[in-house]
Amino acid sequence: MGWKIFMTFIKDVGDVEINDDLIKSLGFKDFEFIEKTNFNERPEIGELYVSKYNNHLLIANADLIWQFTKPETSKTEKAFIEKFPYSDIFSLNLGYGTYFCLIENGKKIRLREVGDDIYQDFGELIPEEINLKSEDLFEEKELKFMKEELTTAAFEQQYQSCLAFETAFELTKRFFAKRYDELELTEYDFQSLKYRNFKIENVQDYGVITEMQFEQ
Repeated sequence: MGWKIFMTFIKDVGDVEINDDLIKSLGFKDFEFIEKTNFNERPEIGELYVSKYNNHLLIANADLIWQFTKPETSKTEKAFIEKFPYSDIFSLNLGYGTYFCLIENGKKIRLREVGDDIYQDFGELIPEEINLKSEDLFEEKELKFMKEELTTAAFEQQYQSCLAFETAFELTKRFFAKRYDELELTEYDFQSLKYRNFKIENVQDYGVITEMQFEQ
């Protein structure tokens, strides 16, 4: 599980043009255009990459996911829904745990935050995860060892962690027709626009940095 992905995928966005107006309309704050460059799925904090792939919008920002996991609907989440009311919106943060949010037709239907514990688990099981059993996620010898050596609680945590990870990649099929981790190397070559928020550079508090990038 060596992936680090900080991306939000939006399905079937039509002829939307990637420009400053789009960035602002989605709730991003104080981002300045830097250059046209290759898309980066694991941007540094304060960076923003935006690209289109087969009529889908790809957005990479290390902190965007937290705007979708708040107890109350954030201004940014609301802005995404208002801009794309009938699109699947899938926000993913993968690397230090698995955090994802899925919105369909303007409604949040699934939210999972799984790290060393299950921090949030909202919504009904979706098709991408409902058929993933422990036998599908672990090799036979590994599964046998886990069942023999781990407590029930520890086994469940391992299972849920792996389930969230695999579900996240299964969800990417909605945008690429196959899992994002199964693309050919050449298929990761997306041209994008790169933006950066320079106002966060001298701020030390990560929580403040996160909020400074979005309209509140």
